[in-house]
Amino acid sequence: MLAEGLGVEYDDLVSISMTGRLGQISELFFSSSVLGSFPFQLFGITFENVMELFTASPKKAAALISTLMEISRAYDMNVEQFFLASLRAYQEMHNNYFEEVEELAEKFALEQKWTRLSPPTREELIETLHQLHSVDARVADFSKYPELTDQRFIFLPGKPSQLLLNNQLVPAQHVYSLALQIGYSELKIRKRFRTSPHKQFDSFDQVMDNIRASYFARALMINSNQVKEELKEIFQSETLNGDAILELLKHHEVTPETFLHRLSQILPGLFKITELHYFRFEHFVGKNEIRLTKELNMPRTLVPSGVRLKEHHCRRWLPVSLLKILEEEQLKGNPNKILIRTQRAQFVESGDEVLFISIAHALRLRSKMNRCVSLGLRIDNALKRKVKFLNDPQIPVEKVNQT
Repeated sequence: MLAEGLGVEYDDLVSISMTGRLGQISELFFSSSVLGSFPFQLFGITFENVMELFTASPKKAAALISTLMEISRAYDMNVEQFFLASLRAYQEMHNNYFEEVEELAEKFALEQKWTRLSPPTREELIETLHQLHSVDARVADFSKYPELTDQRFIFLPGKPSQLLLNNQLVPAQHVYSLALQIGYSELKIRKRFRTSPHKQFDSFDQVMDNIRASYFARALMINSNQVKEELKEIFQSETLNGDAILELLKHHEVTPETFLHRLSQILPGLFKITELHYFRFEHFVGKNEIRLTKELNMPRTLVPSGVRLKEHHCRRWLPVSLLKILEEEQLKGNPNKILIRTQRAQFVESGDEVLFISIAHALRLRSKMNRCVSLGLRIDNALKRKVKFLNDPQIPVEKVNQT
């Protein structure tokens, strides 16, 4: 029956070597790089469950594997992209809020006797990293080594270990790198990324460990209870002032990406706003292409999957249009301009309406590269009850296509 379900001969099935369609299935599904590393347990699935599917419903199993193969071909996915897609699914299952890591970060902050009214400073974190985890951190000049100029930090293990911070970054970006290293140590993660951005993932466990350390770092930098009170005040206002968002960025001394990413954790966890979407777009000045480089959709997908990074996006969509506005501002002689805009986007295909809050700025380590991070909140009755500024006439309403 299994041979029939897979569409192969019985002799092929029992043969040690696999060829043809069964060989393709074996290569995709039973290779150590995918099956050996995929965290079935995180999704409540055991390896035995997978094998039971093959024996109990071979035709369904064959259809499942064939579908995975077609998806892999259609989207040109490699193992790393498969891991990242799996990670997004895991985050979405948990509404991107992890109470255990929140508590660990808060416990650590209290042990350091930090007030939590303001974020820890770079100097405080350098001292903490040295005293508690024997890591010597310092700001270094990466410009002498062209291959390192795009790196935010370099971690050198040893006795003591060293953390080199790129001097082209602002203190707020150094704070994140330092908090990340504390997260690795406090969460007892043995194999940490030694550079950022990192080059590749060796396993899903490494991907998962990195996201836990990143979560810890952001929770350490931005206290959830304080932001909760600040957001309550903004949500109760009949109008939304973009300057109020910028003031929060300055108060918490964080980058736009860190702030909006943290909101994508706090809103589901503390406000029960789970229908949200976080995106990051990048645009090279002078080029037409705008790329989606990071996305998190919970739980309804309103945009093309992050796997399809080269897809074109509707120009009326706020994250896309804001990057073009930023480019125009830079050409006028405002290279360090930070733009924040809001939009109510009505998606033509689905009928969904989304409130976008987008922030665009230039990247410090990549010349002529701009980035826009965007938080989208699906407008439904629950959101209307919680957020009073939705009907602010200053928020433009646009009908947009997904692509």
